[in-house]
Amino acid sequence: MFDKLKDSMKQFKTMQEMMKDPNFQVLLAHPKFQELLKDPEFQKAAKKQDLAKLTSNPKFATLLQDPELRELLAKVNPQNLFRS
Repeated sequence: MFDKLKDSMKQFKTMQEMMKDPNFQVLLAHPKFQELLKDPEFQKAAKKQDLAKLTSNPKFATLLQDPELRELLAKVNPQNLFRS
């Protein structure tokens, strides 16, 4: 029971850190990225903080073909993502 609470607090803290990055905020607000966030498999991988599954998601791969989104992703500080 307490493990779930601990995991939830960790996820909350991670999201707080990510939201401090203005580049992440811009990426998160992009309509195409918003569509990706609706994907159940992507949501599941994000919840588990499974970077391999996130990056191998076919919809994510499609976004990487978009020059605008690729540029936004390049600006996001990867150290703010998935901290332990």
